[in-house]
Amino acid sequence: MKRCYGKGTISVFLSLVSVLFLSLLCTAEESARIEGCRAKAAAALDMGMFSVMGEFERELLERYDVFFLDGAAGSGSFNQDQLNQTLQEYMTYNVSPNKGLLLSRFDIFSQNMTSSVITGTVRATDEKGAAFYQQAVGFMRENLGTEFISIWLERMKDGQQLENAEEIYKSRDESISESLKQMEEAQKQLEAQTEVQEGETQPETETLPTIPESQNPLNIIRKLKKEGILGLVLKDKSTVSQKTLSSSVPSKRTNQKGNLPVDKKYSGLTADLLFQQYLFERFSLFTDREKEGVLDYELEYILCGKNSDEKNLKTVVTRLLLLREGANFLFLSNDAASLEAANAFAALLVGAVPIPGIVTVTAYALLLAWAYAESLLDVRELLAGGKVPVLKSAETWRLSLTSVPNLLQILEQTDGSSQNGLSYAAYLQILFTLGGTGKYPMRALDLIEGCMQSRPATAAFRADHAICKIQAEADFHIPPLFLRVSSAFLKTGTAETDYHISGSFAY
Repeated sequence: MKRCYGKGTISVFLSLVSVLFLSLLCTAEESARIEGCRAKAAAALDMGMFSVMGEFERELLERYDVFFLDGAAGSGSFNQDQLNQTLQEYMTYNVSPNKGLLLSRFDIFSQNMTSSVITGTVRATDEKGAAFYQQAVGFMRENLGTEFISIWLERMKDGQQLENAEEIYKSRDESISESLKQMEEAQKQLEAQTEVQEGETQPETETLPTIPESQNPLNIIRKLKKEGILGLVLKDKSTVSQKTLSSSVPSKRTNQKGNLPVDKKYSGLTADLLFQQYLFERFSLFTDREKEGVLDYELEYILCGKNSDEKNLKTVVTRLLLLREGANFLFLSNDAASLEAANAFAALLVGAVPIPGIVTVTAYALLLAWAYAESLLDVRELLAGGKVPVLKSAETWRLSLTSVPNLLQILEQTDGSSQNGLSYAAYLQILFTLGGTGKYPMRALDLIEGCMQSRPATAAFRADHAICKIQAEADFHIPPLFLRVSSAFLKTGTAETDYHISGSFAY
């Protein structure tokens, strides 16, 4: 078989067309490479921010189940430059995987990062602790759901009942006190007018038995109200914690602020109740045995905001006493047997004083004093670890009117053995539902900061340095690769690409 051989040739036209097709192919490849570089840059920024925020405070996570990064890196002074440098270091290795290697490999998506900076942050104390609140509520929803909501709604209902009864009690107490003053003045005037002149004889009149001052419930309660409340409701006042909190806590100082808005995913009543449940699970109260915080009565502080355990406990006790007075007076004023006993005792107290209505007014004054005495027993029972029903009945009522003069001895016998009703923790929940919920996040941060500062490793921790969200941006320079081929043929030059990206990361 004969074979023919010829010289290979290509026309000028085909040469020109081949160059055009090669240029088109290189341009398409370069375009795809640039898009790949942009995706790589975006991923590098995301991984860089993730790595920066990965240095969160583990102590906060382990104890309080919240994620925060110490923006001061333990120095006590917020350092933006240090954060930027950390971000740049993490991003550099993702942008340039050959960095630090003796033998480099070809990277089709090679590019240069010209700058990277963190442009915004959200701090724990921003917007009155909203960032901390959001994390706490989110944790409760994810891990415990809403199973506790029904309990808290019941506490809210109890609180409304007690608060309404308290208003009635306070109103009646004011009116009765004013009426008693007026009648005492009238009685003095009557005695002055009927005073027998010297030597003048008076007809014999029947005298009623009088009540000694030491057995008068009104006098007893007046004296008790002048004494320290903690001494009455505690078996040993010396056991009260003397811990105090610094005045430079986040809720009372001017804090550094982030420049980004807080993402408020959770709000409303359900969120508030979940946050309060979170507080009760992570902070101590008076009746707890184990207390490890900067204050012993942490929940009392979150509720009241005083700078010492003793002041917070006194405030809570005073508030509980008022609520119990209202509920107890409500029972007495609607109980026929109690009204009869008060009227009979009032008649003995005022005798035959001819002032209209004095027996009725005195009877209601006795009911108020009686309710106060029963309330002291209730609060003492709660602090001793016992339980007290929200609304009393004849079966759960403990103190008779005639035993009020012996109240101090009865208080000493209270041992917290009653298990009928709500505990001290439950009553504290009632107070939380009645309190100013907007102040709870910052007061909780006060305690968290104090707890962190009590540990040597985090002694310089500040709540307003704690970051939960960052926003960052970076600039990249992408040198040409495939365009160099077409540039060699067409002499078109090599276009370079600069790329700017931004993103954010939040716990």
